[in-house]
Amino acid sequence: MSIGRAHIKDARGVPLPGGPYRKVVSLVPSLTETVFGLGAGERLAGRTVYCCEPRGTVREVPTFGGTKNPDVPGIIAAQPDLVLACVEENRPEDLAAIAEAGIAVFAVMPRSLDDVAALLRDFGILLDAGSPAGRAMSDLTAARLVAGRFRSTQAAQLRIATLVWKNPWLAVGGGNHINAMLTELGLLNVLDRQEGYYAVSLEDLARRELDFVLLPDEPFPFTHHDSWSLAAADVVPSHKRAVLLDGKLLSWYGTRTARSLRTLVRLLATKTIAGREPPAGQGL
Repeated sequence: MSIGRAHIKDARGVPLPGGPYRKVVSLVPSLTETVFGLGAGERLAGRTVYCCEPRGTVREVPTFGGTKNPDVPGIIAAQPDLVLACVEENRPEDLAAIAEAGIAVFAVMPRSLDDVAALLRDFGILLDAGSPAGRAMSDLTAARLVAGRFRSTQAAQLRIATLVWKNPWLAVGGGNHINAMLTELGLLNVLDRQEGYYAVSLEDLARRELDFVLLPDEPFPFTHHDSWSLAAADVVPSHKRAVLLDGKLLSWYGTRTARSLRTLVRLLATKTIAGREPPAGQGL
């Protein structure tokens, strides 16, 4: 289905023609995966070195630096007609330089799962992938119903903090996709009053009366040593409540979001976070 050139706006409020676009560079790993997930992988002319999914297939796509240090001259020389970006992942000066070269830039910033649904809709327009995008949106709706049933059956909201870095410890605040996933599952992010990601002390965390701390494996590769360290600092009552998990489940958005929600519900319902102690050494 071909969709006309009506303008749409990105997360910055910047309008651009709806496409379809034929030659695309993605500066965000989850967006690269989403382009493939919508059956438009042949349109990708570039990606970052961190764009690792779908494994194998994505290797054929040329790389142009990282998310924070993209090869802007190389991207411009490749002459794509669209660059996909994220407000919190990519530097505004890089996006401005690309736009000044006459290349359309579409930046996302998913702060809720409604935003993820809108992202899928917009990608359907931009990539002439309306039917796959519609199916992905329906899948997300169904997964949100599963998450809603899990949320409604919890006796009380569990108090959660999510850490993403060490030395200093950095925690997840509000206004981002990780917080949106926690909210959808009925978990209370006790640090969501401040947006973004910010430094916290173990003393502050210990005062929060946390039920659990989540330790995703990206961008920092936390280990069981960190779980024990948090327990020793009285941040959590047991090292089993500082839970190691696949970071993509929380931070990657797009066609992956529905699958991640279902996986998290399954894990939370059967392991530590649901209130049952797993066998020693097991986390999410």
